Formats: sequence, C-alpha cells, structure tokens
Amino acid sequence: MAIKTIDKEIVGAEGVAKKINKGAEKMVFDILQSTQYSTPIPSTVRELTTNACDAQREKEIAVEILRGSSKAEDYYITRNGEQYSDSNFDASYYDIKHLNTEQTQVYISYEKHPGVGYCDKFIVLDHGVGIGGRRLEGILELGYSTKRNTSENFGAFGLGAKVPLSTGVDFYTLETVHNGRKITCNCYNYKTDFTTPKFNTTTGNINPSFSLSDGSIVYYEPTVDKNYTQISFGVKRHNRSKFMDSVEEQLLYLDNVKFRVIEHFEDGEVDIKEKNFQAKVLFNSENLIVADTYVFNKPHIVVVKNSEATTGINYGFIDFRELEMETLWGPIAFKCPARQVMRDPETGKDVVLQEGVDVTPSREKVIWNDATKAYVQGVIKKAAAEATKLIQAELKDTDIVQWLVSCRDILSKANGSSTLGRIANIIDRQSISPQFAPDKSIRYAMPKTFFKGMNAKKVTKMRDYRSGKDSLERDEFDGWSGVSTTNVYIKTDEQFNRYKDLYLLQQAQKDDYQENIVVISPPTIAMPKAISLLPPGPEKGKAIAAYNAEVTRQQAKFAYFQSSPHVKSYDNIEVSDEWLEEYKKEAAKAEQVATFENITPAERRKIEERMVAFTLRTDNKRNDGKNYTWDKIEPKAKDLMQSEKTIYYGSTADEEKFMLAAEIIGCYAPTFKQVYPENSWYSWDECLVGKMFYYEQPPVRVYSTYGEDKGQPAEWARPNKADQDWDTPQLIRVRETYVKHIAKGANCKHIDDFFLQLNSDGGYTMDSHLIKWYTGKKIQAVIDMRHLSALKHINPELFNKFKECYEAAEMVSHRSMEWIDMEKDDNSTVTEIRKNVERIAKFQAFCEENTDPVLIAAKSRELFVLDMPNAGAYDTRLVANCKELVEYNEEVSTMLSTIGQFNVHPDTAPDISSELQKEISVYLDAKDRLQWGS
Repeated sequence: MAIKTIDKEIVGAEGVAKKINKGAEKMVFDILQSTQYSTPIPSTVRELTTNACDAQREKEIAVEILRGSSKAEDYYITRNGEQYSDSNFDASYYDIKHLNTEQTQVYISYEKHPGVGYCDKFIVLDHGVGIGGRRLEGILELGYSTKRNTSENFGAFGLGAKVPLSTGVDFYTLETVHNGRKITCNCYNYKTDFTTPKFNTTTGNINPSFSLSDGSIVYYEPTVDKNYTQISFGVKRHNRSKFMDSVEEQLLYLDNVKFRVIEHFEDGEVDIKEKNFQAKVLFNSENLIVADTYVFNKPHIVVVKNSEATTGINYGFIDFRELEMETLWGPIAFKCPARQVMRDPETGKDVVLQEGVDVTPSREKVIWNDATKAYVQGVIKKAAAEATKLIQAELKDTDIVQWLVSCRDILSKANGSSTLGRIANIIDRQSISPQFAPDKSIRYAMPKTFFKGMNAKKVTKMRDYRSGKDSLERDEFDGWSGVSTTNVYIKTDEQFNRYKDLYLLQQAQKDDYQENIVVISPPTIAMPKAISLLPPGPEKGKAIAAYNAEVTRQQAKFAYFQSSPHVKSYDNIEVSDEWLEEYKKEAAKAEQVATFENITPAERRKIEERMVAFTLRTDNKRNDGKNYTWDKIEPKAKDLMQSEKTIYYGSTADEEKFMLAAEIIGCYAPTFKQVYPENSWYSWDECLVGKMFYYEQPPVRVYSTYGEDKGQPAEWARPNKADQDWDTPQLIRVRETYVKHIAKGANCKHIDDFFLQLNSDGGYTMDSHLIKWYTGKKIQAVIDMRHLSALKHINPELFNKFKECYEAAEMVSHRSMEWIDMEKDDNSTVTEIRKNVERIAKFQAFCEENTDPVLIAAKSRELFVLDMPNAGAYDTRLVANCKELVEYNEEVSTMLSTIGQFNVHPDTAPDISSELQKEISVYLDAKDRLQWGS
C-alpha cells in the first residue's frame, strides 16, 4: 500500500479512552475478518496475492541491504510506537542463506476436485521471507503489520492475511518456512491451531519447539528448504468462475504472478493448465498503461506502490460523473499510487510524503474523497498531456509516408488497435494540428486535396471468375480508408504498364496484405483561368501569389515523397521474364479452369478469392440432441468485412455457443423459403420452416454441379432473386487464420459478444435479439391470457398492451427456453452463459428499484466484481406491462376464459355485439376492472 499512519490525532482533552467491550470481541473479530468485505472472493484473491508480492519485494530489498548494495534508509523510515515498531527494518529477521534469490514469481493455483461442499482449493505461494519470530504471533492479531514504514508494499492495515475467512470457510491453512523452520497451522475466526506434530514420523524423533509470548508451545520441522509461505483453503465448486474471474480482472497488470488450474479426476488423473491472464502491455509510462485487453475497454485506475512502479492492482473503471469530467474511452489505465502520510513526532501533524488515492481498509475500492478526486483529476490531465506530447512526437516524423500513417490512425481511428490509436482516445483531436514537422505548410487532408496536381491513382486488380481474366482499375480516391500508404510509387514519364501494375499488386499482397498500390506523378497545377481574367492590380497580384505558393507547396511535398525510403520509383521497376512467364501461365490456367465444366471447389475459391466457412441450418433428423448441422458457405472476406448486417464469427471451439445462439436467433430468423421465395425445393420441410443463419450468400449445397453453370448458385438463389432484407444476426464459423481479417469488419463480432457486450454507458448488456428473446421469455404468462381479446373495444389501451406482449412472447419457442430453465450447476459453457444472463437481468432489476449509487456499486461488485453503472437484459416497458396484465387478469380470468370466442390470437380478436359488451362491462365493473388505467 504505502507508508501509512493508522491513528488519528486527539483533538482537545484526552478524556476517557474508548475500548472494545469484552463481550463484543467476537463480533469485532467477525466484522474485521469476515463481514467487512462486500465482495469476499475478489478481496481474498487481491489481498493474498498482494501479500505474496510484498513478501517477494521484501526479500529483494533485504538481500540488497544485507549485501551492502543499499541502505535500510533507502527503503524504510524509522518510527516508534507499538503500531509502527514491527514495521522498522530488522536485519536479524533475515538470513541470506535461507532466502531464495532465484525464485521471483508468485504462484496462484486453483485445484478442482470431485465432490461437494468445499471440495476445491485455492492456493497462493510465495518464495519471500517466510513467517517466523514475532511475525508468527502476528497471524493471531488483527491489525498487526510489518509494512507501515515503507512505500514498497501494497499492504499496511494488518487485515489482509485473514481475508480467506470472509469466503465462508471455517479456517485457512498456512504453511511457512523461515530460516530452517517449517511450521503449519490452521487459522480460525477466533483462534489458530498449530498442526506440526510433536513427534516426527519421518525421523522418529521429537520435533524441536519454541514458546510464544503467552507460553504456548509451537513445534516445527527442521528443513533445508528456502523460505516460503503458502496459504490454502477450501472453495465451493459453484464459485470456481468467481475466483478465476477475480484473478483475471484484478491482477492483469502484475507481471510476476503465475496462475494455473489443476483438475483432479476421480480416476486419479491430474490435468494442469497454465492460465495466461496478464494484459499485454503496449505502453507504460509515469501516468499511463496502455494494454491489449478486452476486459477493460474504458479508462480504469491501477493502484501502484509509487509513481515509478510499472505494475499494480486494477481497481476498476473511473467514474467520470464523480469527477465531473467528460467521459473518456479506450483501454487506458491511469496509474495512481496510494496516498502516503506519516505523523511528525515533534508537531503531531500529518506530513504527506506522497499524494495519491485513499482506499478503504478492506482495500476493496477507492475512497472518492476530495484528496482522491483531486489526485485522479490531476493524473488524467497529466496523462492527457503526456499522450498529446507522444502523439505530437509521432506526427513530427520527418518521413512523410510515416507521418501520413500516424495522422490517419489518430484522426480517423483507422488503426484503433495500435498503441497510438488507443492513446488517441484520451486526447482532444481538435487540439492537434496535423502539420508536417519539416514543413509546417504541409497539412493532413483528404487524398484529392493532399495530392492535388500529382495525378494520384489507386491501382487495384479485379478478376472475373467467369472468364478467369484480370482487369485493372486506376482510379482517383476520396478517402484514406483501405488505401495502402506503404506501397507508394512515383511515375514520371512512363505510361502505366499492365504487367508492372500486376507485379506490384502481387508484391503488395504478399508483403503487406494490401490489395492496392498508390502511384503519383510530379505535380502540374495549371493556373486557374479566373486569375488570368482578373484586371491588373493588387487583387490579381494576391491571387497569383497564392497560386505560386500552392505550386511551391505541392512541389516541396512531392520532394519529400521522393526522399522517403517507403516510396519507390515506378519507372525503375523491372518485371523479370521469369515472373512474367509464371504470371501468364497462371492467368492462362485461370482462364482455362474458368471454362472447364469440372472446375473444383478449391479452384473456384482461389479464382473468386473466397474462403471456406460454415453456418448453421435446421436439421430435425439428428438423433444426438442437437437441432442444427453445419452448412458450408464460401464468402469473400472482403464481403464479410463490409457487410452492413451484424455477423457473429468464431471457430470450432465455439460450437456450443453457436448452437445456443441459433436456438435464440431461430425464433426470429427468416426461413429458407423466405430468403429464396422462388426456390424449387419448396416441398422439403426444411425449406419451408428451416431457419437461415447466414442469408447474404447461398450455401454451397444449392450450387449447380454440372453444365455451364457448374460452381454457380441455382438461378433462384442468386442475389437478384434472394430476399436479403433481414435484421437478424448472422452466424459464421471460420478457421482461426481468417479471424484476423474478419475481425476488422465494423459489424463483425466474436460470438462471445452475442451473450455479453457493453452498452453506451459502459454497463453490461447483450445482443438486441437476445434481449428481445429474454423479454419474451419473462412475459410468457400472457400466453395463457388469450381471453383478454375481449378488451378490444372495452379497454383498447390495455388490449394494445396485451397484444404487444402476446406477440413478443409467442415468438419465443419452448425448445429455445430449455437451456435457461435448467437447474444444472456444472462447469459447462451453457451454464456459465445462463448464469451471466441471469446476473445481468438481476442487476437491471436492482437498478430499476434503487437509485442510490452506493447501493448500485455494491450490488455490481457482488455480481460482477466490477463497478457497472447499469445493465440491460430485457425490455423494461414490456415486462412492466406484463405485470400489469397479470394483476388485471387475476380478477377476470374465471369468467372471460369460459367464453370460447375470446380464446383466439389477439390479431383475430372478434367484434362483439353491444349486448355482450354491456354484460362484460357490468362484470368488469363488479370486479373493479372497468375503469382500469383511467
């Protein structure tokens, strides 16, 4: 944590000292050890891990001091007083020959065991300084700490080591080696049992012992092992994911922590898997950490030991409303040290050694007091200034091509995944003037303006899959998106050469995965005719001067391109005879293949630049419990990336998620007959009711297999005959090698995003169709209220609510609801998704009933570990309408349900006679339902 002052100055006369009532001691123990933590599991993971990291760091410091390379005062201050004396450096505690100077990692293990109850185990192991001497008694004492006089540790309050008890276990086990003594004990709420036996069954001798200050005898085993400490305790199986999530979400910036999951099977087999949970740090400075992480895609606080630290503990998203600041975006961590305060022994006043943020004694969250707010606001401003400085440095690149790339990434977010693109999220783009450093007259602009007079062309190749022939397009271009800025050529006197262009395009594809090249020529800017028509005088002089300045600027700009190492001479490119011969052979082969009837799918895909992929289709003939089978499709990666429809992609590892998504989307997806209304397979059941989960291109099974149309979709399945105007998400399974291309599409999302994504406020939500489906599931009660069709003319407003709810509920099939109604509590993907959906819905309901931000934050941490502002799992309005209908129906169903003509779909609600309407009105009035809603 930091150098910490734990007592407060007494104001005025001392008075009568407060004390803890003897009869309330156990209650205080419970509060400090168990109930003070609102999120016990994340707190346990955080406290034990940071304690282990502190032990590792203490060892490193002790070795430096004992070897003479550092002094104690380099790391410690000296303070007297009972609460601080144990935190002063004590060289006698350490024996360098017992310190493991090679092992620097902290190891976290989660052991899965068959069984029930606390059958699993969570273990934290460090090879630090070990626990012995006075510290051994400290594990029995709340508030005991050895970390209050140094800024090199996370801890300071003396509560964290007891945190496992907050998870509900009766005890946790501590095993430690300190300077040749191995000791084990079980720590309970109110006592500690030392479990090293008196007799050593291995040696046959009595184990040596020592006495605690109260006279208790503690036995230990002599050992040659280096110092270490291990804490372990039982975990209930249903909390597995919570422990794993807590590691991944809080410790992602600790680079010296290893995490592994060990699964023990009933047959004795053991499976050990190392978990790579750390964020990939792209940039680390005094104020910022930029990482490649999807878990935290908004700015968050990382509490570090001091301003020089490179690692720390993630404390969740920043509440910009609390700071009264504009919300920022991007996976940016702001580094905030903990506030360090000591009391001056002479004046008795607090002296701030280091400004920072305050955290609660439980260290669960940041305390948003005035000092914390001021510090965080300052860090954000420093970070923004640092980011702006860094970006300006990038924009000052003297190479004009590299400068163009940087400008595009920042100003158009063309590469939001790059470090620069991520940092750009926390700066004011308007404050950056994109000028070329060597010549401030050159400014970033759209291509037509930037290349004015240079006859700039974007050269691309198109292949006609029917003829197999290549054609070239040399066009002007309006924007930078998709333009290859790394393949720029200067053409002077030469005309364009077909084979040279094809050669350069092939190299661009091979070297940079680019599908175009840019060719520019020396600038030639004709004087506008309007200038020559101006009469002699000052105005014409100004116009000529402006024209000359533009010509000079474009000439200078062109000179920078000439000097760039990224720009090549088009004129000097020579196409070798070997390449030309090879290309002509390949082109001839392509033309030949295109004309052959026996063209293979692989050849066709190569010619058309398509990929092999799969989507799902309804298959009611399977007997393995699955309702869908995989349907082969061959889309172009380019088409997927440019699609305006939402596409969820994944690999074979995501099959269970795809099947579940299909059950949900299937309630709304179009049928084969709807997508292909002219299809000739109309007699097949599948083609009448089978759902389509990819409708922008027909499946391979509808392609012709013979004749001149072999390899082409059937006539009725071609784009001009298909109906592709649907809004349901599409599902596509691809090979891992294609993912990096598809993921670039604005509407292409991983299948995980169907079940969990962030809304515009940063809260958890889901795909809109999953929300629609879950809403329909929640309001299934209206399905049994068809008799409310009687309200069509009696209460039109309530009838319309009923009709809307009924239509939403009837879309949800019984089969699609089976997974969410399961009572299973296993470790399957479906179970995890079900629990997550229920957590989001539970939090949404809580937020609707509570407006207190403190309560909302506490509930969020209980459910998700993180502070989320809100959540969205269902349509609040429809659910509220359904509750109203249920309440209304309780008094009228007995009679209305007996009238057969009302037992119809609300779309066909009958018009009734005035006499019947009057009789029903009398009944409703008697039930206090006639004036409902008035």
